[in-house]
Amino acid sequence: MIQMISNKVLVSADSTKEKTESGIILSQMEAEIPTKGKVVSVGSKVNELKEGDYVIYEPRHAMRIEHEDKEYLMFSESSIIAKINK
Repeated sequence: MIQMISNKVLVSADSTKEKTESGIILSQMEAEIPTKGKVVSVGSKVNELKEGDYVIYEPRHAMRIEHEDKEYLMFSESSIIAKINK
């Protein structure tokens, strides 16, 4: 697994939406960028989040990372907007 350092947060994003509710298939450019996901790893300077938290984030601040055939998004803690209590 990837261990984040400093103030970095690694998130497993929710799937992108590939169809509209009426069934129209969206192109990759039109598909919604996920804005929610589950925290997988946090750096030592992250104060408000822990592994397993479900968060809302700014998708344009993401850095995509592939590891062991899975895709993750990496952010600075400041790019996380909110934590969702489940």
